[in-house]
Amino acid sequence: MEQQTFSSLFKDLISRLYDRVTIQTHPLAPFFPVPETASTRRAEVIQQLIQDEIEQLRPEGKEVLLQSPEWRPYLILQKRYIEGQDPHEIAQSLFIGDRQFRRDHSRALQALSQRVWQRYFQPADQPSGAESTDLFDDQSLYEYHAEQLDLNEVLQGVVNLIAPRLKLENIQLEMTLSPAPMHVFTDRILLRQILLSLLNYVLHLRGKPGLTLQTESNRNMCICIRFDADEQWVSIQNDERDSLEFARRLSERLPARLEELYPAQDTSGTAEIRLVFTISRPRMVLVLDDQVAAQRMYQRYLSRTNLEVIGVTDPTQGVDMIRKIQPSLLILDVMMPHIDGWEVLQNLQLDPETKHIPIIVCSAWGEPELARSLGAVAFLKKPVIQKDLLDLLVRLGLISE
Repeated sequence: MEQQTFSSLFKDLISRLYDRVTIQTHPLAPFFPVPETASTRRAEVIQQLIQDEIEQLRPEGKEVLLQSPEWRPYLILQKRYIEGQDPHEIAQSLFIGDRQFRRDHSRALQALSQRVWQRYFQPADQPSGAESTDLFDDQSLYEYHAEQLDLNEVLQGVVNLIAPRLKLENIQLEMTLSPAPMHVFTDRILLRQILLSLLNYVLHLRGKPGLTLQTESNRNMCICIRFDADEQWVSIQNDERDSLEFARRLSERLPARLEELYPAQDTSGTAEIRLVFTISRPRMVLVLDDQVAAQRMYQRYLSRTNLEVIGVTDPTQGVDMIRKIQPSLLILDVMMPHIDGWEVLQNLQLDPETKHIPIIVCSAWGEPELARSLGAVAFLKKPVIQKDLLDLLVRLGLISE
C-alpha cells in the first residue's frame, strides 16, 4: 500500500473512530495487527491502538501548557478524538481561532498518520519514501463491481453517513438534487469513497461554515461540491493534498473525472469541485425465459459485469422487444409456452433487423448441434453454471476476464 493511499484512508477512518460497524468493514481494518482471538472485536482493538498512538504524542512533562505550540497537536487530537469535543470548543480552549485550529488539526493528523503508518503499515524491509504496492492494485481486496446507481441516492447516503461530523463542526449544508434519477453504471463502494475523500478535503479548505452539494444533468451528469475557500487555501491544500489525489486516482477507475475551480491565491471566495461522469450506456443482455427465477439467476450471475440484464417471460412479446431495443446478446430458453425457443431463433435469423444479434441457447436438452445449425453462437446446458456463462461471454468479447 502506498503511504498516500494510507493517509487518505486513515483520515476517513479516524473521522468515524467510534462507529464500530464502519471500522469493522473499513479497507484499512485487515491491515491492523489484531490477534486472531480478538477478530470478533476488531473495531475495539483498532480504536484502542489509535488512542494509544495519540497518547504517545503527548510531550514530556506533567504540566499541560494550553498555549504551547509543542502541546497543541496532542491536545487537539486528545480533545477531538478521545474526549469528543467539537472543533470550535477546542479552538476556544486553546486560545486560537477556527482557521488556526483547522491548520493545526490537519498537521496533527499528519503526524499521527505518519506514526501509525511507520509502526503498523510500512513494510519492515521498505525504507521511507520507497514505492510500495497500492491497496487498490490488490484485486483480491478491492474488485470493481459495476451496477446501475442513482447519483442522487448515493450522495444522500454519503451525507447521512457524515451527518454527525457536519453537526459537530456546525456545517450548514444545502443540498439540491436533480428531480429525475441520475443513473450511472459504476461501482458503489468506489464512488462513496471518492465522495468521502472529497468532503474531507473540502471541510479543511472551507473558510465559512457553509457547504453546497448539488447533482446536475446537462451534457454529462455530475456531483458538484461548492464552498467558500479560506484565503489561505493554497497552504491548506498542500497539507490536505493526499485526500484530493486519492480521490482523483479512484475516479480514474470510474467513467468520471475531477474538475476544480478555486479563487485567486491569497484570496477567499467561492471554490467548486465537480465529479463529472461520462454517460455511456452499458451493453444490454435480454433474457427470454418464461421462468422468472431463471431471469433472476442470470441477473445475479452478471451483476459484477458491465452488462444490463433485462428479462422477458412472454416469447410472443420478446421478438418485438428484441427488434426495438437491439440488445448486444440474447439468452434464449427453449421450452416456453405458445412458441418455443427454436421458432424464436429461426424468426430472428430470418429478420434482417435481428439476424446480427448473437444468441445463446440454454436448454436442459443437450442439442448444441441443432442450436448452432439454426444460427446460435453457443449452447449452454441447463442448469447453467456461472463460470461457464462468464467464460463464454469473455470469448464473445462482451466482458473482460
